[in-house]
Amino acid sequence: ILVPAALGMANPRYVGVATAFAINFLAFLSPHQVMTYDPEPFLANSAAVLVGILLAIGVFAVVLPADPWVTVNRILQTMREDLARLCLHDRLPRRSAFESLAYDRINQLMPLLQNAGKKGDAVLGDGIAAVTVGLEILRLRNAQQSSAIPPETALSITNFLRGLARELLFRRPGEPQTATVAVARQYAAGIAERSVAAEMLQTAASLRIIAAAIEDFPDFFAKDRV
Repeated sequence: ILVPAALGMANPRYVGVATAFAINFLAFLSPHQVMTYDPEPFLANSAAVLVGILLAIGVFAVVLPADPWVTVNRILQTMREDLARLCLHDRLPRRSAFESLAYDRINQLMPLLQNAGKKGDAVLGDGIAAVTVGLEILRLRNAQQSSAIPPETALSITNFLRGLARELLFRRPGEPQTATVAVARQYAAGIAERSVAAEMLQTAASLRIIAAAIEDFPDFFAKDRV
């Protein structure tokens, strides 16, 4: 009996059913070489396993959402709020801390999107865009604090980040985009024209990358996407 069950466990199509069958076969019947007749322990063990299974089913029914897209949208909203905090908060997190948190959000999305097809691929693209934009925001925030950046450039970065935060927190699906993309490209062009210093060019590149991400993934940069 267990040999066919093991073959089923090796097949990705039947791994769930075959694994459950093998575990419950061993737990309920407890096969062994010596035959004994002792119904009381058998019934007690079987009842314990059955109650455990029913409790597990109840936990999954209560904890897991009926509609996984509710959880997906909640995670995406949290990712947008993470980016807005990067734009506005005085305390700047380490790059490694932000990356760890962002990839943890993506890992939460992946099991919910396994069978979502192209729609799921689009959501994962949104997650990767969030990581990319977050890293560029960190570069801009670090540039603000650098002595190599002129005060007027630091002020432009501050104004842009405030506008990006408003885009992330308040624009809803279907509403026209704000001037965030145009402002980013305008600031980038002006910075690149004024200086060829490495930090200035990196700042201009970060602004262009953020603008491209907003254009490529417009649904992510809207509050309460559907």
